[in-house]
Amino acid sequence: MGSKFWANVALCVVLGIVVVLGLSRLGSALTPKGLFVEDPRPSAEAASLMPEVKLLDYSLSEKPGQMVKARFTVQNGSDRDIRDLDILCEFYDRTGKYVDRKHWLLADIVPAGSSDSHSWLDRRFVNTRAGGVRCRIADFRVVGEPFFKLHRAEGGHGEEHGAAAAEELAPTHGGHGSHGEATHH
Repeated sequence: MGSKFWANVALCVVLGIVVVLGLSRLGSALTPKGLFVEDPRPSAEAASLMPEVKLLDYSLSEKPGQMVKARFTVQNGSDRDIRDLDILCEFYDRTGKYVDRKHWLLADIVPAGSSDSHSWLDRRFVNTRAGGVRCRIADFRVVGEPFFKLHRAEGGHGEEHGAAAAEELAPTHGGHGSHGEATHH
């Protein structure tokens, strides 16, 4: 019973404690929607505007080849432009039991005070038992000022530079070498 034996005993005790704590918390981590699945919370900037941004209408339909056609209509009743809307759709079977969830990202900008529809065909693997769906806006970003702005000179790129260069190259009148005459010294 040397030091290796006591080191192995101590290691087994520590690992046993870790396993027991992990198993005791596993029950709270297993939700009706899966392991460690929590309802998403909107970001701080979106939380204050969330009551004014509404998902007016949505439709999801299955197409051949595991393709899902989705259409979402969003109304932005706030005074700020928004973008990158995260739409969460939860799927239920015919009895109303939860079976799956999917996120869609609407990357377009929805201007303040307007409604906008987004539609596309996308390959998604949705549970075949799904008979109903409920969608909601989970989060979005508020459009802010850009990091930098491009300013262009009137007339396009290089016009001022080209005009100055043309004046320097224009022939002079009345001096040596004017009008293409060669002078020798």
